[in-house]
Amino acid sequence: MASLGRWLSLGLLPVLCLMEPASAQWPSEVAPGARVQVRLPEAEFQSGGRRGHLIRGRVARLAQDSLYLAVTDSVGPLAIPRGLIQRLDISRGVSRSTSAVIQGLRLGLATALLAGLVNDDDSGHSFGEAALIGGGVGFAFGAVLGAVRPEERWRRVRVGVAVPASF
Repeated sequence: MASLGRWLSLGLLPVLCLMEPASAQWPSEVAPGARVQVRLPEAEFQSGGRRGHLIRGRVARLAQDSLYLAVTDSVGPLAIPRGLIQRLDISRGVSRSTSAVIQGLRLGLATALLAGLVNDDDSGHSFGEAALIGGGVGFAFGAVLGAVRPEERWRRVRVGVAVPASF
């Protein structure tokens, strides 16, 4: 039995040595032509928003250790080392209906809360009535705004690398 285990381990050793590590492969969603956004590290602290550079573009090509991103108004593809990628998102496209619902809910909730809080006792409406009226008006306005200016939706893709500690 020990002999069989030795033969199996000797037979599997060359196969395991020739295999590429799983972390060297890109996720299947990240393919040439896909629209992605990449967050890269930034050495200096910036006060507004998250730290790092957010770059959007189309994947021009993939190498084992780099992503080549075609960015609008650039001369050629931008080579991004895999080890520097903090976050990678893939575009799910732009949807007018989804954007309208999301914007409507955001604005509707904000105006409902505001209308309920600003409502005074002399108006003849309770907190709930004022919030309902404000929410309806806010939702309608937000839905129109979301349909006119739809937002691109993103989905995070795990790359399996971390930013080097020396950066």
